[in-house]
Amino acid sequence: MHTVRPRPGWFTSFGDVPAATHQVVCFPHAGGSSSTFRTWHAHASSVRVTAVLLPGREARMSEPPATEMDGLVPLLADALRPLTGRPYAFYGHSMGALVAFELTRELQARNLPLPSALFVAGRDAPQYGDTDQVHHLPDDQLLAQLRTWDGLGAGDEPDLPQYDELLRLMLPTIRADLTLAETYQYQPRPPLPTPVHVLRGTEDPLVRPGDGGWAEQTSVSCTVTEFTGGHFFVQDHERAIVQFVETELGGARTERGCNR
Repeated sequence: MHTVRPRPGWFTSFGDVPAATHQVVCFPHAGGSSSTFRTWHAHASSVRVTAVLLPGREARMSEPPATEMDGLVPLLADALRPLTGRPYAFYGHSMGALVAFELTRELQARNLPLPSALFVAGRDAPQYGDTDQVHHLPDDQLLAQLRTWDGLGAGDEPDLPQYDELLRLMLPTIRADLTLAETYQYQPRPPLPTPVHVLRGTEDPLVRPGDGGWAEQTSVSCTVTEFTGGHFFVQDHERAIVQFVETELGGARTERGCNR
């Protein structure tokens, strides 16, 4: 596949894969960055990994982070348009799953080619809003909540002071991302004609059992695959997840419903 690069500034890739069948565009969790997917390329043999570079982090640290989905998605659609002429797929973790879903809707509204598949991890379907609103919490309370989600507790992390220091540095961006996700207002529309693959951690406290409602959002197919771990299970299963994505993009599924 001839490499097509979307608009500079919004996306970054960490290497090319000769004869890649798809470009996989990855959307990070709240507070995450494109570097979350830096090492995915090492495990890829048939896809080219491209990560979304959102405002407020890395090379775009000087830009204000987005706090509203309605403002972010059209900009992403503009930037992504050059890529849509060739096979591509979306992978989104937590907040990133929500952004990937709404971007797919926006591309459909613009009559652009849709992703071959939507891979969503660590997030229930968008019709289920965030029950725990934490973006408004004072810094110390928000930091404590973030440690809970990350599976950290007293004695679990030997470098906890350094971890807290990093979190405090990124707290404005994390808070903005959480604001975007927690104030998001779902608008019902017909299901997408795009397969959905749900990835979930067996100990993730932030997702419902099973498909988390994602089968309602596709008119094609929905699968659920579990990995051991909590909300950030991806960190422990990077190779397996990249291989899973490649396998799914190499085949076709047309059945309706959600399979496990």
